[in-house]
Amino acid sequence: MKYIIVLFTLLGFQNLIFSQEKKILKILNGQLKKEVRNQFRSPNFNGDTISIVKPYTISTNKILSFEIKKASSSSNGVQLVKQEVPLKMIRKIGKDINVIFETEHDAVTTTYSNQANGGKVDKVLGYLFFLYLSSDRHNETVGIELQKAFKTAGYIVGKEYWYD
Repeated sequence: MKYIIVLFTLLGFQNLIFSQEKKILKILNGQLKKEVRNQFRSPNFNGDTISIVKPYTISTNKILSFEIKKASSSSNGVQLVKQEVPLKMIRKIGKDINVIFETEHDAVTTTYSNQANGGKVDKVLGYLFFLYLSSDRHNETVGIELQKAFKTAGYIVGKEYWYD
């Protein structure tokens, strides 16, 4: 009987964590869709545009990833950008020009595929995971919501700065 109670408790806890991961994805994907919709109205609009190729997802290995297509008004044309980071490696959320997750050293894998260079692929390791959210102002509540969702999912993510 004791084992059945423990099993149900663990399953309940696992469902709670999974639902919080879904909440993280809901926030991130909602904000990314909003960014794509509002990018032309941004006071910082410089001619570069993004479109969603693959929305934010979390794999069974707890890897957060997404892919966008970035069209540049400068000479480098269209570029596919894919970013991946293990959830457990995310340490902070902040905003400067863009909303960013700061991670452990070399935890973020960013893959660039430049269609202007014949599809040349470059992989870069780093510690900044760019969320490509920059057009909204006074949106610190997004950082707070994400911080809470991460905490409930079992990850401690700090928030030190939020500049508009």
